[in-house]
Amino acid sequence: MKFVSDPNKSNGTISMEIEKVSEFAREIIGSERKSETVHIGGFPWKILAEIEMTDESIDNNEKWLGISLLCDAPKEENWNCKCSAIIRIVSQKSDVTDLRRELNDDVFDNQARAWGYNFISLVELMDPNKGFYDKGEDKVKLAIDFTVKEAKTEYK
Repeated sequence: MKFVSDPNKSNGTISMEIEKVSEFAREIIGSERKSETVHIGGFPWKILAEIEMTDESIDNNEKWLGISLLCDAPKEENWNCKCSAIIRIVSQKSDVTDLRRELNDDVFDNQARAWGYNFISLVELMDPNKGFYDKGEDKVKLAIDFTVKEAKTEYK
């Protein structure tokens, strides 16, 4: 998949496919996958997909898929920006709507480079009846539509 990067644009979309989801689901907590980098608003951005646990899922050892928007600018440099986003698990079925969560004016900086959600349990995600997991191709599609606002220091 080709990604269009435009540092002069203030909004854009990042898409990625997690392939071999069944293998990814068996990995340890903290395992992650990242999309290719897209430059929007003068900053490098990626999707970060991670195996996580919620406070509620610890008791039953249930893994979740966490999805975050990651600003991949260096931790060592002083920068920040405000960003709004719609994070989506893209439906694989025409009669199922995308599963989505919103970020509203979250501040990204060298200390808080990623914002997102524990999105869905892996058991629920991989249920073919839910419409988000393509069992035949063993993949899930993710997308984040976002807008960069109020960049204080542009990273180059």
